[in-house]
Amino acid sequence: MATPRPLPRALPTLETPDQIQDDCRQARAEFRSRRLLDPLKDYNGVYPEATEAAALVIDALGRLLVTPSRAAADAELLAGIVGHKLQFQALRALAAPPISEDDLDTLLDASVNKTAVRKHQPLADEIGKLLYAALDPKRFPWVQEERAPTDAERQTAIMATAVLISMNTVYTRRRSDERDQLEGRLEQLLIEKGYTRQPAPRGGIADVGMLPPRGVFMRQCKLGKHNADLVVMLFDGRLLAIECKASNSTVNGEKRLNKEVVADAGDWYEQFGRSNLVAAALRGVFKAGKVWEAQDQGVYLFWWHRIAALGEFLDKAQ
Repeated sequence: MATPRPLPRALPTLETPDQIQDDCRQARAEFRSRRLLDPLKDYNGVYPEATEAAALVIDALGRLLVTPSRAAADAELLAGIVGHKLQFQALRALAAPPISEDDLDTLLDASVNKTAVRKHQPLADEIGKLLYAALDPKRFPWVQEERAPTDAERQTAIMATAVLISMNTVYTRRRSDERDQLEGRLEQLLIEKGYTRQPAPRGGIADVGMLPPRGVFMRQCKLGKHNADLVVMLFDGRLLAIECKASNSTVNGEKRLNKEVVADAGDWYEQFGRSNLVAAALRGVFKAGKVWEAQDQGVYLFWWHRIAALGEFLDKAQ
């Protein structure tokens, strides 16, 4: 009696060019609707705290800056500011243009943190010198003139600095929130379908022998040479690696999907085998032709606006 051949295992549905065009239109429309409302709400939410942080830092300029008439910075005060997220932003926003955390570390050739500043007066002084040299003369004209600010100058400087902090906070939060929302929605769907989350192993998954058991998924796990947003062991024994990509422009979308996901997918297929699957969960603005190219190179597609398609595939991949 002949041994029956195993049934072919389910695959995610491949999209036609017309379907991809339609999904790109829907994703763009959802992006536009979301961006018209959410950023202003977030900005209004952070602005009061940003104003308080800016006022504290600006009122303390005389103790923070190292100027020709002041030889040392107040290390204790500076350490407290560095240890407070919004106040640290306000401190770095004194410069024109504002200095990022990474740039500050590079310029000072040191790791700037609360403990280091408190314990090392020379580091505090270097920060004070750098901020004085880079200080925005339009917002803080009284510093160079070595006088006290007028009430109008103080209020203008506080408002302008608070605006800088608020915009940067909203922009940074927006990028991370969109990715987290996408990953969170997929996690919720996996749990609804009977999957269990486990922590990613320290050092990641180096080979097939380290893959988790069936019905288990992991978030933010190194898979081979690259990090995967979600590593899922399907109930049918295959690996499903999912990359979550939120984009605000076609250029950004091409970078996230065609340059990052496609490259990772090629390495994962080579290391773990073509019987496994790589998918991209997409939200935002993407160019239809580039999405088609990604699918043509072995990346399956799931969209935020119809994420139920992933649930349907999970039902089949038992």
